[in-house]
Amino acid sequence: VAHCTSGAVSPNSFHPPQFQYTRDNNVLSLEQRKFYEENGFLVIRNLVSDADIERFRNEFERICKGEVKPQGMMIMRDVSIAKSEFTPGEKMVSKIQDFQEDEELFRYCTLPEILKYVECFTGPDIMAIHTMLINKPPDSGKKTSRHPLHQDLHYFPIRPSNNIVGA
Repeated sequence: VAHCTSGAVSPNSFHPPQFQYTRDNNVLSLEQRKFYEENGFLVIRNLVSDADIERFRNEFERICKGEVKPQGMMIMRDVSIAKSEFTPGEKMVSKIQDFQEDEELFRYCTLPEILKYVECFTGPDIMAIHTMLINKPPDSGKKTSRHPLHQDLHYFPIRPSNNIVGA
């Protein structure tokens, strides 16, 4: 039964709004949760160490040069770049998918600092359903990116979608 109330609301009776996409686990601040709920993304600066980033970058470069060929991994090359002046290498590779058999790259998916934040969206039962590294330079502000902002959910028929997050 609903009751009409009037007058001021006591500060002690304030409760944060219901969150649909984030979980209360004392990792994300209230402001971070609100931002994610409203914008659909969250940036956690300096979460992964420079040393780890360098290791992942080196492994990506080794894959691009053909020095490492993990089983089942798909390497996608940007056709427009492949036909340009660039020599073969990481600038030509736009994406690699299914890198779970590459021990070094998959290590990213198991970093405790990554999982700590992923759990804020999925809960403790975390499962990697797709591995993908996108080598996409930022748009220079001219809106010339070949891959404009979009939602990937269409390509992943997993539901409920509230518990899916990309990291």
